[in-house]
Amino acid sequence: MAGIIAAPLAVALIFRFAVPDAETLQATLAAYLGEDLGASLARAAPLLLMSLLTAIAPGMVGAVYGLLLVGERDERTMMALRVMPVSFARYLAARLFTPLAFSVGVTIVAYPVAGLAPLPVTTVALIAIVNAISAPVVALAMAAIARNKMAALAVMRVANSVLALPVLAYFAVPPMLYLAWLSPAYWQMKSLWLAADAVPFLGTLAVAAAMNILLLLLFYALFERQGEP
Repeated sequence: MAGIIAAPLAVALIFRFAVPDAETLQATLAAYLGEDLGASLARAAPLLLMSLLTAIAPGMVGAVYGLLLVGERDERTMMALRVMPVSFARYLAARLFTPLAFSVGVTIVAYPVAGLAPLPVTTVALIAIVNAISAPVVALAMAAIARNKMAALAVMRVANSVLALPVLAYFAVPPMLYLAWLSPAYWQMKSLWLAADAVPFLGTLAVAAAMNILLLLLFYALFERQGEP
């Protein structure tokens, strides 16, 4: 679990020291993809890599807390919590605030460490706060869908794939682009792309926040309906 939490920082360090400069990257890609496509991909690569970093950070943190929730359910800890004076909803909200806050912190630290597609710290913080809602979404999805820890790991892989795949929409055109609109991760990445181009992005970020909150409420309802095994 500690390794999963540290993964975004490790990825940021890899990006910083392993990704070559723009000229080297363009020459390398051009050798395999041709001059035009290689140049286009080289220009987009830093932004796409940072999109992936900001997407996987909350997914990884959420996965840790999802495994904890599944473990608490399997150990029947939650049955005891349901009869405590504090409401279960309030307890769960406090429990899920931790991965949300942790995700914001990890993203704000990891983004400048990577050293690609630099943005003002306030912009990174805004994007990190909205992206962080994905952390409790992933945690609740794992707890609501998985019946045991092995199944939770499978859900974790699917959830993190869903968070990362919308990066392909950077090259998509309608009607394929419309499929990406169904994922809040697309709107999160789109906000980053707009911010990097100095284009207003708050509206796009609001769409991402709204979709994440709806998913959060949906998975909470499923988790409540599931009850104790």
